[in-house]
Amino acid sequence: MDDGIGKTIKLFLLWLGLFLALPIIGAIVGRFFTSPANYEILKWSQLLGYVLMIIIFFGKRYVELSFGHIERRMVWPAVGMSVLIAASQAFVLFSALSLIDVDLQFQGEELERRQRLVSGIAGILNACIFAPIGEEICFRGIILGGLLKTRCRPWLAILISALLFALLHGLGANFVTALLFGILVGWLYWRTGSIIPGIIIHISNNSLTAIDISNRTNTFYLIILVVGLVLLAYGVWWFWKKCKYDTEEVK
Repeated sequence: MDDGIGKTIKLFLLWLGLFLALPIIGAIVGRFFTSPANYEILKWSQLLGYVLMIIIFFGKRYVELSFGHIERRMVWPAVGMSVLIAASQAFVLFSALSLIDVDLQFQGEELERRQRLVSGIAGILNACIFAPIGEEICFRGIILGGLLKTRCRPWLAILISALLFALLHGLGANFVTALLFGILVGWLYWRTGSIIPGIIIHISNNSLTAIDISNRTNTFYLIILVVGLVLLAYGVWWFWKKCKYDTEEVK
């Protein structure tokens, strides 16, 4: 087995262990309590798992936390462009799905369960900060970064990591939106050699879900779609022009 692939698999298994172990323990302990205490225990155990994951992977430098090919003078513009891309792609997807009348919301008991998991301090921290960082560590830092260090073609590596990322988020319309998101941030990782733009975009994207623009007119969604596409294209163009991909190394 290729050393790069072997290391990637080992790091993924370590990530998966941290991703599953503490939430499973939290779920088991939570069974001895009634709702909503059991949900709080689960959310705090998830939070602890993500914190340990971040400390281990960044602390041991299994995943490099650097700005890669982004020049020092371009760091803050890159941060701003990452937020712009996050906002524009979120509104493009939401408006497009609204125009074709596709509902991303879960229903019934599943909707209630998910609302409980993202409520409260631990739930908000997980959904808006720690889960995005943890997922970027896995799908861009470990999987995509590992594939790019092998003979795998960049476009295939980006697609593989995006597909795995999408599978984590379920099937249906959520799978499609997660796949498109994974391709976008995967391309940015390849272009910049940095996990940071993806983290900023992921955190911004998850935080923007709190903004409610539902039940508007088709004209409103069409305007948002056009403006979002223009801003998204500009953000991608900016990274294309300002960041040069290094064929020798992707951190």
